[in-house]
Amino acid sequence: RRALLQRHGISRRFVMYTGGADERKNLHRLIQAYAGLPVDLRRNVQLVFVGKMPDEYVRAFTQTARNSGMAADELVCTGYVDDTDLRKLYCCCDLFAFPSTHEGFGIPPLEAMACGAPVVGSHATSLAEVIGLPEALFDPASVEAIRALVEKALTDPAYRQRLVAHGQEHAQTFTWDRSA
Repeated sequence: RRALLQRHGISRRFVMYTGGADERKNLHRLIQAYAGLPVDLRRNVQLVFVGKMPDEYVRAFTQTARNSGMAADELVCTGYVDDTDLRKLYCCCDLFAFPSTHEGFGIPPLEAMACGAPVVGSHATSLAEVIGLPEALFDPASVEAIRALVEKALTDPAYRQRLVAHGQEHAQTFTWDRSA
């Protein structure tokens, strides 16, 4: 675990996102929501964007983090991660957050749930069906709603356990055979 995290620049517990970097992914709001967490919580948890993202997006995310008062080590953009490491990162993240405002399906939250990660996400489009738990959904247009659910998932062990248990069970309903 330590070698995996070190390889990707992660030095402590983390909230993970993986997927695209375009505007519909709503990552600037996720950064602002993370920045609104209590400082003592942020000292122990990083926000980690996993996967290759265009440099101009990474620069914009870093600027949003700076403008929101985050320390330089609070936002980590890992760059490309192979499938083996991606799965391991899903398995060891403290929370997977998916704030997209528009999504065709939403495979990353499903993958995260299947790996046992607690998942919160946007109530927009297909994500409500993919995540399948109303108490795990937030309004993607509200930085405060995102922040509140991220904070709850990081600080409320009972809520976190509900997310994990639900996710593992719900992910099984999306097999290729059942979907077909």
